[in-house]
Amino acid sequence: MKWLNNIFKGGRTHGERSSLSLKEVDSWLQQHEDPSGFAERLDRIYSRMEKAAVSLSRDISDLNSAQPDPGTPPKLLRAGLAARGELSKQLDSLCEKLQPPHKRDPDNAFQHHWTALKGLERTVTTFGRAQRYVAALFPKNIERINSNLAEISRLLVDLEQEMKKKRKLSEEIFYARQLSEELQKELPRLEQLQESIRQNEAGLADLKSRLSNLEDEAGRHSRSDEGRRAEELKRELERALTMKSQAEEELAELVSPLSKALSRMAKQGSSSRISLQHDGLFQRLLKSPAEVRDEEISGSLVELQSHLSRLGLKDKKKEKTLEHIEMLIKNRSLEKARSNWAALEEEIVKTREAIAESSLEEVRIRQDSAQAKKSIKSLESSLEQQTKDLISSREQAKAHEKELEERLSNISGGPVQLDPRREG
Repeated sequence: MKWLNNIFKGGRTHGERSSLSLKEVDSWLQQHEDPSGFAERLDRIYSRMEKAAVSLSRDISDLNSAQPDPGTPPKLLRAGLAARGELSKQLDSLCEKLQPPHKRDPDNAFQHHWTALKGLERTVTTFGRAQRYVAALFPKNIERINSNLAEISRLLVDLEQEMKKKRKLSEEIFYARQLSEELQKELPRLEQLQESIRQNEAGLADLKSRLSNLEDEAGRHSRSDEGRRAEELKRELERALTMKSQAEEELAELVSPLSKALSRMAKQGSSSRISLQHDGLFQRLLKSPAEVRDEEISGSLVELQSHLSRLGLKDKKKEKTLEHIEMLIKNRSLEKARSNWAALEEEIVKTREAIAESSLEEVRIRQDSAQAKKSIKSLESSLEQQTKDLISSREQAKAHEKELEERLSNISGGPVQLDPRREG
């Protein structure tokens, strides 16, 4: 980048660092996009090129009017004069192509350079073929023309270097403008992301404080009279559930000796072999005795007793079954066990209702705590992703900022510090 280091110093003290805000970059680039120094340097090159063209034109005229040595062999004379005509014609064409363009802009300079360079290449090609013959006749003239062509070649090289500098500068400005535009989009996004993170962090702190308060509230509630009453009701419910389970086991034990008889009785009813008054109750009594009403139990047992001899039971089994039926009828064991179960079921329902009523505040606290925990988890996950996005975006913006500073420094010819947060 040495070619840029001295182009746009603008009288700045050596080592002085220029500072730009992001909003100033675009106007700063516009000021450096078409510096007057380029046109001035072109003018100097074109002025030298015009002089070289005039000198070449004069030497062409001298060549055309030069007279060969009288002692030149005829064959060489004919070849040399023919070559002079061809060479003069090509040199005249080159002189026309060396005329500078009216506009001192990169496009016209490029076109002029390309045209002049192609003209010089064709001239050198022609000159290479004709030089030996023409030089044999007019050595001094050819020497001056060679000198002119060498100067023109140097001027075209200088012109090419200036255009390369200009193109490089244009590229630097193009990429610098792109980086500036990207940064102007990235920085607001970064600020929005940072603000969103701040708000979410504040929201997370509020949620954690809310959860802590709910936990304290739950502790106070558990120590209150209402809380203690709810715990007592829960213990009563556990006791009633245990007793209900025991009552169900008792019912099952009372019905178990009748299982074979009840099963066959149910089959007899379904096959219509006998007419049963309590058809359907026997299967229910076998499967779920707790669901059979008290008044239905006695009648079904009496009917089972009356048909027991028709069920095909072995004598010993029939005798034991009959004894068990008589005991159940006499002691009303099933009715009592079923009534005990029903009373416990009713107690359980009422206790659960009482627990639900006394636990409304506990349920509310528990639901609010669960919702707060869910929100905290969701917000923490969101914050984690936002933090990753922020780190990635910051790294990208920092890389763009560094590259933009480097390109601005290249354009300026000295250090340029970018302050993206400074107002323009």
